[in-house]
Amino acid sequence: MILNSKILGDSDESLIILHGLFGSLDNWYSIAKEFSKSFQVHIIDQRNHGKSFHHNNHNYDLMSNDLYNYIQHNEIKDPIILGHSMGGKTAMAFSFHYPNSLKKLIIIDIAPKKYINNYSLLISHLNKINNANLNSRKQAQLNLENQKIDNQTIQFLLKNLFWKDEKLQFRFNINAIENSIEELMSFNYLDNTWSGVCFFIRGSESNYILDSDKNLIKKYFLNSKLLTIANANHWVHFDQREQFIVELKKILKNK
Repeated sequence: MILNSKILGDSDESLIILHGLFGSLDNWYSIAKEFSKSFQVHIIDQRNHGKSFHHNNHNYDLMSNDLYNYIQHNEIKDPIILGHSMGGKTAMAFSFHYPNSLKKLIIIDIAPKKYINNYSLLISHLNKINNANLNSRKQAQLNLENQKIDNQTIQFLLKNLFWKDEKLQFRFNINAIENSIEELMSFNYLDNTWSGVCFFIRGSESNYILDSDKNLIKKYFLNSKLLTIANANHWVHFDQREQFIVELKKILKNK
C-alpha cells in the first residue's frame, strides 16, 4: 500500500516532509507551498494518519519501509527528507535502512533517544471523543477544554476530525497508536550511524532536544549540525514560521 500524499511544484529536486504524531500532511501545507517554488515537495500522511491506510502495526521500521515504497513508486531520486517529531524518527530510521537513498536529512525537534510516554491520558480522552457520537466540532473542543488541554494542542487535534457514519471521528487510528505508543517513544537503533549531511532544528522553549543530547546526536549522525530557533516550542514551524523558513532555506541551499 502506498502512502497518501500531496505533491506541489515541478523540479528535479525533491523534498519529502513527514508530520508528527496525531498530525497529517495538512499541517505542513503552507510550508510545502513556500518551497514548491524551488522543489517538488511531497507532503505525506504516515500510516494510521490522515488519509493513509490503517494497520495494526505501527513502528519506525515499518514507517521507513512505507517511505521507501513511496519513493520507489514515485520514482524519486535522492530526496531531501524532513521529519518533525515522529516523522523525524521515521526519517532517522530511513537513513539507517536506506543510507544511499537520500541526499540530506532535516530533523525537527526530536532526538535519537527514548522518551517518557506521557500520552496515556490524552489517548484516553481521544478515545472517549471517538466513542461519544459527537455531532459538532464545538462539542469536541469543549470536551478537550474540560480536560485542561492547552488551546494549541486542541486546535491541532481538531484538524483531524471528519464525518464518518454521521458522527465525528478522528482520522488517525487511535487504537493502533495506543497499542504502539511505547515503540513510538523508543529508539531501537543503538548500533546504527549515518554519515550524510544532517541538520537538527529545535525550539528554544521545547524540551525535546536538550543541550545534553548534542553528543548523542553526533554519535548517530556523524555529519550533523544542531540549530536553535528562539521563542519556539515543539511546533517550531508554527510558532516561528518566518524564522523557520529562513533557516530551512539556508539548509536547502547548502549543497
